[in-house]
Amino acid sequence: MSNAKLQKDPGPEVSGLWSFSKLYLILAFIFVILISYILWYGNGLVLTVIPEHAQKAFYFPVQKGDEWSYEYIHSVQKTPCLEVFQIQGAHDMIMTYTKYQSYGVGLPCYPEDGTFSQTEDGHFILVMNRPFSSVQFRTHEIPKPRLFIAGQELPLYKLYESGSLVEVTVEKRYKTWLKMGRESNK
Repeated sequence: MSNAKLQKDPGPEVSGLWSFSKLYLILAFIFVILISYILWYGNGLVLTVIPEHAQKAFYFPVQKGDEWSYEYIHSVQKTPCLEVFQIQGAHDMIMTYTKYQSYGVGLPCYPEDGTFSQTEDGHFILVMNRPFSSVQFRTHEIPKPRLFIAGQELPLYKLYESGSLVEVTVEKRYKTWLKMGRESNK
């Protein structure tokens, strides 16, 4: 009987080892899941709005196919212009079209610029599908540059010093973590 009991009950040393191995396996599984999630999440896309002179930057989580727009008052025509961009990937955006009220100096109008049309309310639309890796512009109170992304408006002329260079691009999320870490250390 004692031999049969030994075969059924491995004893405290063996069952303790089994518990440790099981715990180690569970922890390893959780670690793999956590690392996989961080890699997946870190490779997501973020639209970055980075001004010069260490002014406040903005980061917006985005996905391929999302759009953002840039609106300003044209320096010659003194009318609003809207440029619409679609996100294709990291450092990959397409200016899909521009929309403006006045047709004249400094505004695209040639056949090689894109497909030109006029709306019923008198606006001009130029479908361009022009690729950009980033977009840069300077802020000022007269053109009142504003960005629209994810239902939010960023009035750049109010947020940044006049004349500040601002770069808008799309990056992998993990790259923005490094930038945000450097910003918080300043």
